[in-house]
Amino acid sequence: MKRRRVILLGFTLLFFTLAGLSGFVIELYRDYLKIPQNHLIGNTPTSLAALQEKGLPFSFLVIGDTQCNETVQTLVERALQKRNPSFMVFLGDFVKEPDIWFHRFFLTEMTAEMNLPFPVFLVSGNHDIYYPPRNKQNEKNISMERRMTPEMYESLYGARSFDFVINDCLFAILGVDPRNPAGYLDELRNTLNQRGNNKKHIFVFVHYPPKGLAEYIEASLPIEKQFFSLLDGYRDVTCFFGDFHGYWRGRQNGVNLIVTGGGGRLKRSQSDWGQFNHIIRVNVDANKVSEEMITVNMSTLLKLKDLENAFSEMVFLKVFPVIQSQTWVLYGFFCLFALSAIYSFVLFAGSFVPRLSTRAKDPSPTSLRG
Repeated sequence: MKRRRVILLGFTLLFFTLAGLSGFVIELYRDYLKIPQNHLIGNTPTSLAALQEKGLPFSFLVIGDTQCNETVQTLVERALQKRNPSFMVFLGDFVKEPDIWFHRFFLTEMTAEMNLPFPVFLVSGNHDIYYPPRNKQNEKNISMERRMTPEMYESLYGARSFDFVINDCLFAILGVDPRNPAGYLDELRNTLNQRGNNKKHIFVFVHYPPKGLAEYIEASLPIEKQFFSLLDGYRDVTCFFGDFHGYWRGRQNGVNLIVTGGGGRLKRSQSDWGQFNHIIRVNVDANKVSEEMITVNMSTLLKLKDLENAFSEMVFLKVFPVIQSQTWVLYGFFCLFALSAIYSFVLFAGSFVPRLSTRAKDPSPTSLRG
């Protein structure tokens, strides 16, 4: 009897757990279906129209290499405790792989969980867009129909290179295309020629850092000398870079250089120097630009949230591509597990009820005669 109760209890807990997970997956799928058409994630006219120009001073947030990590939400929540910024910039590698389902997961997280009231502009990184590798041995294991091509990326988020002016400050987002390494320089040149003169401050955002910053920061910005020559002659220029999963700050050729890629996973292969999870709030005044760093430590609660995030990511990559729009499959599994849990619980509870004797006592002949 005792063994039977243990088995029934095990099945009850198992089916309740499976029912709970199925319900979580259903809710996740609902969030995915509710991604608004006119969301404020990306370099689009909708994001641009949502900018609120209230004059100086103002602030904006910069974070890099988040890769759909739960840390970013905690960092943003802390950054918003003081006041809302005008906008936010992701410095590239905001997903782990150039897979369309990774990007759908990212959009679901941004619109359903974070649901920020201001625009979020995106710099494309090497993990965000699929480019055919020169060496076939470096080919990513992503099926053809799921590869995030440059065309798909721009249809989802807008232009890879993008610029705007707010409060008389110029912002230039540059997307580097390995098939055309000089292309981003043409974009920067055109932006500076058309909108760079007499601006209070100029801010440039590129995923790949240049050479010579630090020996532990791998340089990957193409044609960097020409990049700095284009910025020569402009005042109060600040450039933000990602790729290195940490923080570094310096100055070169009169240009402020900031590497901030500590928004998500920290790499063990990189130097420990500057490695910590952080987001930067940039405060802009008429004559000064200052940075305020917000950090977070990996607490037990944050690690548990990362487990939830990893499960959600797995569902997006493995489950949703299979079921597509057949939501009845999710509801079917939920009903199956819920009913099985209830049935197992009834059997478990019933095992504590004393059994009645199945054999009634027959009246004796003596009592009948009496």
